[in-house]
Amino acid sequence: MDKKIKYLVADTAAFIENAPLQELAENVITIQEVIDEIKNKRQLRRLVVLPFDLKVMQPSLECVTYVQDFSRKTGDYASLSAVDMKVVALTYQLEKEHVGTEHLRKEPLASKTMIKKPTNDDLLNCKMMGFYRPKEKSTDTDEQLKDQSEALQDTKEKDEEDSNLSEASDEEESDGEEVQDEDQAEEQVGQLTEDFNALNCDEILRKREDSEEENEEESTGEEDEEDSDNEGWITPSNIKQLKQDMGFDNLLKQIGLNLCALDGRVIRHSRMFVLRCYTCFEITTLMHKMFCPKCGNKTLKRCAVSIDENGQQVVHINFRKPITAKGKNVSLPLPHGGKHSRNPLLVEDQPMPHQMPSRVARTKTDALHEDYIAGYSPFVARDVNSKSAMLRNRGHIKDWLRNHEYVNSRRGGKKK
Repeated sequence: MDKKIKYLVADTAAFIENAPLQELAENVITIQEVIDEIKNKRQLRRLVVLPFDLKVMQPSLECVTYVQDFSRKTGDYASLSAVDMKVVALTYQLEKEHVGTEHLRKEPLASKTMIKKPTNDDLLNCKMMGFYRPKEKSTDTDEQLKDQSEALQDTKEKDEEDSNLSEASDEEESDGEEVQDEDQAEEQVGQLTEDFNALNCDEILRKREDSEEENEEESTGEEDEEDSDNEGWITPSNIKQLKQDMGFDNLLKQIGLNLCALDGRVIRHSRMFVLRCYTCFEITTLMHKMFCPKCGNKTLKRCAVSIDENGQQVVHINFRKPITAKGKNVSLPLPHGGKHSRNPLLVEDQPMPHQMPSRVARTKTDALHEDYIAGYSPFVARDVNSKSAMLRNRGHIKDWLRNHEYVNSRRGGKKK
């Protein structure tokens, strides 16, 4: 019987796919944000009647800060959400409490690429595409060819004679062997019938039952010994995280945490990423940047990086993937004023409205004034639930990151 995982941190994918977590681990742990992400009615019904005890924990601020700093160094900070960060932080916290942090990395490990250069012999012997090389001319003379043909004919004649002799001898031997085989078969059948009549089947069955009972007693004793030895075992491979997103793999593998996947597919090698500007070709390791620190354009692209045999940095660029033209073929809308405007973010130091309450609103809800009447609550009332408040305070950056054509087109009648 395989050993179960002592502590398993489950992601949202584990509950969506209805994975049998009770067969994988003894203690299944998750965070509250993962449960809040489940919206489907069928999945919520399954969550209510789970066949195991689901524990909800929250990671400490220290672990969350460690995971965020580590993800910035590996380049995975922009591709992971806040919930993903907390799930990884909870895995790190359990590893720290039950196992320790001696085997975990404090800095990400850069992948190395060993580039083998071709030798001169390989270049000379290789066949280049588009070049014709004639076959080498044979240096054998006519006399040598005649001698070789005569030798081949002699060997063929000898082989035919030998084959004829061997066939004749095989036929004689086979006739004698058939007679002997028939006599031996009759003798064996007679011996088997005598042995079968002399057997006592009841004694054989009793011996078989006794041996099976002894084997069962031995196996139960061995299982009890194994269970007693495995009580309270906690090893570095005993705390794992169950996930289905490839974005987790690189971060967990770089830190040194254990992970398991629902489909059984896990990355083999960890990677580090940098941002490369395809306008001025500047490379930066600050993964939270949206604009190039050198030219200021919004032309940063994430690329994998490794180190070659000479210790030089190698950036792996996929030139076959075309650069998207989304938002670059659409004319910019007119800039709007006011504190609730949602203008596109074009440069890094562009001034943006803070959406602070007005002076009149502050005078109406002055809690420190001597004539202020608090009503049923001593706190200042803020409208945050109405539709107008939600539409007014929407983020202005997310709209441009998601869709560049968010400006409502003019409504007109049907053309005649």
